[in-house]
Amino acid sequence: MPKITITIDIPDGAVVEVAQVSSPTGFLAVDPSATKKYWQEYLSANGRKIYRAAANIETSPKHGPGYTFEDIAEALSITYESAKSMHRTSGRSARKWREDTGTPEPIRLEEIDYVEVDENHTQRTTYRLPLGIADEICSQLALDPAN
Repeated sequence: MPKITITIDIPDGAVVEVAQVSSPTGFLAVDPSATKKYWQEYLSANGRKIYRAAANIETSPKHGPGYTFEDIAEALSITYESAKSMHRTSGRSARKWREDTGTPEPIRLEEIDYVEVDENHTQRTTYRLPLGIADEICSQLALDPAN
């Protein structure tokens, strides 16, 4: 994962707050405290399951970004329809976050492509989490016993 170092000279007493910045890859990097708050206070247990599964797939050396809801469903041992339903329900959390903060939800699936996934020419959208979110979920958020 690329790392960016930014040095800013500010006068004594100044307060600097970074809520979100655009990354060079075009994906959105988000303040870790916002991510933690969204995870703990906004997402339901089912929403956390979906995003935890996505993060595990994305950080897997065998897979990485570019997974489908079928991949998420398989990781959770549930049906494709159940995975889609659980994700749709997380849309309520996202809407509430946007209403409360005026910013995009920090944990979300971003579309990458629409690809053919089998010999029957079935097409599915492939996804990834915003930059840094998969690592944060796997290393910090999912380790919390309450999650």
